[in-house]
Order: sequence, then C-alpha cells, then structure tokens
Amino acid sequence: MKTSPAKIRLVQDGANPWYEVILIEGRNRQIRRMFQRVGFMVEKIKRVQLGPLLLDVPPGKYRPLTVREVAQLKNI
Repeated sequence: MKTSPAKIRLVQDGANPWYEVILIEGRNRQIRRMFQRVGFMVEKIKRVQLGPLLLDVPPGKYRPLTVREVAQLKNI
C-alpha cells in the first residue's frame, strides 16, 4: 500500500539508536514495517505530536485543551 513520504532523522546514534519519524498519514504498524524493510527492529515507539497538538503530559494524565488548540484542531 502506497502512503505519503515519511521524514526520518537520526536523533541519537549508538548501539540502540533513536530516530525521529514524521508521518503525514500513518497506516497500521507502518513505522515498524518501514524499519524492518531496512533491517532494523523497532522496540519502542513514542508519539510526541498529533497534528498541531504536542503530547506533553505523562502517560495516564490529561490536561484541558487551550482555546487556540481547539481552533487549530477544527481547522484541520
């Protein structure tokens, strides 16, 4: 299945490197499949942004959206 191009950047090099992946549209297990195709196994994925929203709260916590965030979500 063809998808929009992804941007990938090496964040931390080493025995267990960290990459930043930016997707316009994500398909089921797309990141894992992309890395598997080039010989890497993905151990952990952390979503840090969803559209214009930065996901800046710890797991299991929440915060109210600001008026600006709600407006940004309505615009997309």
